[in-house]
Amino acid sequence: MADSRFLFCVFVLTVIFLNVHTIHGYYYDKGPVQTLTKCPGYYCGRHQIPAENGTSIWSSCGSCPRGSRVNSTWACSDCNSSPTVYDWMYLCFMVVVGLLAQWYSIDMMTPNSQFSWKTFGTHLSAFIETCLSASITLLIHEPFGSLQLKSCAVEQLSDWYTILHNPNPNYEEVLHCAQEAVYPLYSIVFIHYGLSVFMLFIIRPWMNRAFHNRGHSASRPTYAALYLFPILALIHGVMAGLICKLSNLSGMLIAKVFIHLDYAFPSIIILLSLMSHAFHFASRSDQSWRALLYETVSCIHNLVVVIGHWMLHGFGLVALTLWLQPQLLAGILTLVPLPTFLYIILSRFTDPGKFHSD
Repeated sequence: MADSRFLFCVFVLTVIFLNVHTIHGYYYDKGPVQTLTKCPGYYCGRHQIPAENGTSIWSSCGSCPRGSRVNSTWACSDCNSSPTVYDWMYLCFMVVVGLLAQWYSIDMMTPNSQFSWKTFGTHLSAFIETCLSASITLLIHEPFGSLQLKSCAVEQLSDWYTILHNPNPNYEEVLHCAQEAVYPLYSIVFIHYGLSVFMLFIIRPWMNRAFHNRGHSASRPTYAALYLFPILALIHGVMAGLICKLSNLSGMLIAKVFIHLDYAFPSIIILLSLMSHAFHFASRSDQSWRALLYETVSCIHNLVVVIGHWMLHGFGLVALTLWLQPQLLAGILTLVPLPTFLYIILSRFTDPGKFHSD
């Protein structure tokens, strides 16, 4: 028994010794090079730098400059493509989220929930601030002075989280190749939120003065916005890729169900609009269909809220339908008011007052 154990240990050590001598480490040219060569990792590349003799050489492997990303030949190429329809809708979604968060906080912190010129002025101010900050954000990005954008195409989920993919070839040193591979879809949202806060300080006091909305009731939505935008920026910084794109879904059942759902934000906005819509009607004291219909039509505040939910729901349906079945878009849009009518018609069957315990 002892001899067999000894022979087994000798065999294992021999195999390990042979494998160690047959393993070759990852090789790449370190430092600047005259001819473009490969780099380790997914996002490490080389860009041209000026040399002493007036020519240019390729830099050492590292992150690409802002506005460029590494291509298949390990060279940093400029982002010259235009955002796709879904990229634009994702940016619109992030802008709309900030606006809706402000409107919701204004409604929650206004003493009188009924329509008034003071409340309207605060809502209008938030809308103007959002539109101006979004426009300025586009104007200061390439091409400068235009509402168009130059961007890099989003290829996979890891493009949003390049900081998690810094290579460590041969366990010698970590190459810091983190970059904005989805330029400018990641940074532009932070710039928009920062400009929104700046516009808040510039425009909100003048709008409050114009609509005679002063005092503590006018300042509370302003303070709420100062908390909302950092929270939204944090959510975007952590969840941007997951919100925009879902990839690598595991499991055959999940893959069959969500095979076409590469973008998550349409589903998110549809679910949020449905939940908010139901909460709005559920907050009414009288749940009869006549009372719900009358309060929706007679009260301007309720009518604006319902129309806003329709627009939000329609936005999500457009984004989702353009990805799944573009030819069905016109028919799908006719279903936008359906949740409202279903809630009003079926409210008498779900009224808690009609249920009793035995």
